[in-house]
Amino acid sequence: MLSETRVLLVTNYREDYQYSMLKFGEILVNKNNAGQNLNIQEIYPSAVLGKWKFLGKFSKWSGYIDKFFFFPKRLIEYLNNEERNINLVHIADHSNSPYLKSIKKVSKAKRLLTCHDLIAVRASLGEFSSAPETSSRGKKLQSWILSSITDADFYACDSNQTKEDLNRIAAYSNKNSKVIHLGTEFSSQNSDCSIYPKNGLSFDPSTTRFILHVGSAAWYKNRKAVLRAFMNVKEHKKNRDLKLILVGPSPQSHEIDFEIKKWIDSDADNLISLQNVSEHLLHSLYTHAETLVFPSFIEGFGWPPLEAASLGCPVITTKTGAIHDLLGKHAKYVDPNCQESINISIGEVLDNWPRKKHVVTLPSNQEFRENYYSLYKNLHY
Repeated sequence: MLSETRVLLVTNYREDYQYSMLKFGEILVNKNNAGQNLNIQEIYPSAVLGKWKFLGKFSKWSGYIDKFFFFPKRLIEYLNNEERNINLVHIADHSNSPYLKSIKKVSKAKRLLTCHDLIAVRASLGEFSSAPETSSRGKKLQSWILSSITDADFYACDSNQTKEDLNRIAAYSNKNSKVIHLGTEFSSQNSDCSIYPKNGLSFDPSTTRFILHVGSAAWYKNRKAVLRAFMNVKEHKKNRDLKLILVGPSPQSHEIDFEIKKWIDSDADNLISLQNVSEHLLHSLYTHAETLVFPSFIEGFGWPPLEAASLGCPVITTKTGAIHDLLGKHAKYVDPNCQESINISIGEVLDNWPRKKHVVTLPSNQEFRENYYSLYKNLHY
């Protein structure tokens, strides 16, 4: 009989509030492992200095100390406990690749690293003309992360895009890497518009015409193009009642020019930013949006377009991350550098309203989990 595969899953620092990274770990640390001959233990950096909110602008540095000074010591102690008998260590995020060196020193366990995207690494190498200049400290950090990636035995990537980037930047990964797409659990059965006004919304999603964007204000999300496209469609009389819903922060300074500011000041009621949105509310927004506009320059995976498509929401996006891998012809693709193509695509989708819903079937969390469990066993045996 094969021995039990004992996995130590190293997940992310909670004080970084990376929702998608935490979700990734939660799916894998599922207690329903009966019959799998698999034991998954989880460990992550504790907030030692990071819990002190009064540190203000120094909180980022306190987080680095928690992650890269205190935690490696705890990780080594954990692995040195022979009773745990860890066969495989899975670092759930490549930005924590510096842990690999500590693991390699004290344990014979195989080392698996998941690469979600290499956007920060590539930006530090000057590969994106639209990206802001990476600071000298940022370049050193990304260089450290990149050099530490070599200490893994195997690599799992969220998308073909990420695998191609990894194999190009770190050629040694070419023969020991594979793509495992993340799961998407959004089901149309769970979407309920009765939540208004329980969540304090100023509008009812089921009776409001709106365009949707879900994501941060990071440069690669290209939200400035979304704002400009919305200004364009609002020029048509038939779209005067249309709203733009940003699930994420309100427009930031780098996303606003003179024209956009002038428009925001004159039409503020039709631009709504929502933060800390529940999954239940997000279901409703995807279900009732006229379209999700997601013109990112680059993505590692790209969850929002996949979630939207799984609920029948028309998606306007780019061929990046896993989006094209999984959506194929079931999305309208644009050039993120061409404002006109984004404007035209939104106009075409709005002109075809009301739409016939096309719900796209995507990999489930269970499939995602089983793919990783299979990889764990293959690496162990």
